Amino acid sequence: MLGQVSLACRFLCFIFGRLAYFSLFVTMKFMRDRSLRQIGFTIMLLMFAIYFTEYFVIRYKINVLDEVEQKLDYTRSSQLASQQIALQVQRFLNGDKSITADIEARILQQDHLLDILGKGGRVDGTDLILRPLSRLPKISHDNLIRYWNDYKASVRVLITQSPDTTFQQIPAASTDMAVDSFTSVPVTPIQVSSKNPKYTEALLKQESLWIRISAWYDVLFADLEEEVSVKKASVNTWVISLIFLDILLLGALFYLFDRFVIKPIHKLRESTAAHRQEFDLPKDEIGALAWEINETLENLKDATDFVTAIGKGNLEMNYKETLDEGYVLGKNKLADSLIDMQQKLKTMNEEERKRQWANEGLTKFVEILRSSDNDIHLLGDKIISALVKYTHSNQGGLYILNDDDEYNKHLELISMFAFDIKKYEVQKVKLGQGVLGQTFLERETTYLKEIPEEYIKITSGLGDAAPKSILMVPLKVDREVYGIVELASFKLYEDHEIAFVERLGETIASTLASVRAAQKNKTLIEQFQQQTEEMRAQEEEMRQNMEELQATQEEVVRKEKAYQDRIETLEQEIGNATSSVEIETLKHQAAKLEADFQGKISSLEQALLKAKERGDDWQVAEDLERTLTIQLEALKITQDELNRKRHGA
Repeated sequence: MLGQVSLACRFLCFIFGRLAYFSLFVTMKFMRDRSLRQIGFTIMLLMFAIYFTEYFVIRYKINVLDEVEQKLDYTRSSQLASQQIALQVQRFLNGDKSITADIEARILQQDHLLDILGKGGRVDGTDLILRPLSRLPKISHDNLIRYWNDYKASVRVLITQSPDTTFQQIPAASTDMAVDSFTSVPVTPIQVSSKNPKYTEALLKQESLWIRISAWYDVLFADLEEEVSVKKASVNTWVISLIFLDILLLGALFYLFDRFVIKPIHKLRESTAAHRQEFDLPKDEIGALAWEINETLENLKDATDFVTAIGKGNLEMNYKETLDEGYVLGKNKLADSLIDMQQKLKTMNEEERKRQWANEGLTKFVEILRSSDNDIHLLGDKIISALVKYTHSNQGGLYILNDDDEYNKHLELISMFAFDIKKYEVQKVKLGQGVLGQTFLERETTYLKEIPEEYIKITSGLGDAAPKSILMVPLKVDREVYGIVELASFKLYEDHEIAFVERLGETIASTLASVRAAQKNKTLIEQFQQQTEEMRAQEEEMRQNMEELQATQEEVVRKEKAYQDRIETLEQEIGNATSSVEIETLKHQAAKLEADFQGKISSLEQALLKAKERGDDWQVAEDLERTLTIQLEALKITQDELNRKRHGA
């Protein structure tokens, strides 16, 4: 059997090898004038058909093997059922007569199992369908059926008949007596028992038949197992053959892929690395790729020349006229990108030029503003002159806000450049008056391109003409406007020039605000110095008054002490009569001293009222005034005491 399998395997390998060689020959002839897409699609269909066929072949062989194994399992189930019948028969023979029906049912079930095993059919309770047995197992099955039928008949005899046979026998001597049965005593029959020959035969046969059934089951098992081995060998043979075929197919595919894909690509790679155009290639996708690569190499060469020119600073080079006359926008992405890069570089250079121009201008004007003095008119002349020249304007004027009078705020022309005398005569513009005043109120730049004939003229030695544009930019910091700068030119102002003037306006506004603040501070300082001189004169006068007050205070203290001494003397002489002349004298002196004090205090109060601001000297004067007032009160008390003593005397 194994030799037959090996021979079949070699035969299949030979057949598959010839088929693979023939397929390779046909495929190579087919692929000569076909595209890679067609070749790939054809190979894919071929491989699909081969793998689909292989799948169904292997699937069929495995199904056949599974079916034989299922028959083998089914045979084991049938053998197990027959063994259970034999056991039940033994129980019956041992005296268990209640299982007769069960034995009969099992016999019927076994008949059904053997019938399905031999003829095929659906297994009860499953979806499994068995095919009829092959030739060799069928012979064993037929012998098994023959012995099973004999065994079945013997078992049925055993379960349906008795081991012994019983019958009645009438004795011979009583025959005459039976003739006259009406006149004589009846005769009793005799019961006679004997062995049942059928039962005995069945009992003897069932054991031998069971042995033969078991033997034929073993033969059937051997036949089925042999068939399983053959089917397994067949499956293995087919699997090995198909694997060998797949290896051959993969080898053929690799050969075809190497010849029609790898080698042309390798050749194309070498030519591309050497920047050499390649034309000796097949007319397929790789050939089309080679053509595209050749085109790309040409474009790269043109792009290299174009980039080299740009790198040297030649931003005006025309790609179509100089390098590729067949250039079409959108067809060559590299050229499109390079041309777009060229335009962007032009734009960047232009923006950089404008930015550098603005930065240089700001630096220049910062130096002018730093070097300015506190004369706002001189500073304005420098600013407007430099601004007109830097922006290539023809005329210019600088107006600042004059808010000295809260009720008459106006714009005042402090500097001008190339204005005619009429423009100079209009030195003041009310807020909101004309375009200039409206620009101040709106705090936004005004750019005029249509200039009325009578508005302004630009004059020269050859004549005068109206400008093409006028630019009015508010000089503001945040939202506060400090003035207006007005420029006029024969050309139109560009956006970056307007932005530069607006940006410069903030710096000019800050500087003008600082200069005006410095001028106001100077005026305030002068006023303060004048007031300081006046205060110094008043302080000198106050110093003299204070010296007089101090002298008066010393006199008061001295006289107060004299009065106290006098009062003490009067108290000692209380018993003595005081002369009225003395008392009158003291009273007159006290009244005089009180009048002097009142005069000094009045003079001091008037001096204090004239002072505008108080310092430490004024505080000392107030303290002195309070002291004199207290002393005056003391004198009044002394005078009252003298009056009291006089009345007492």
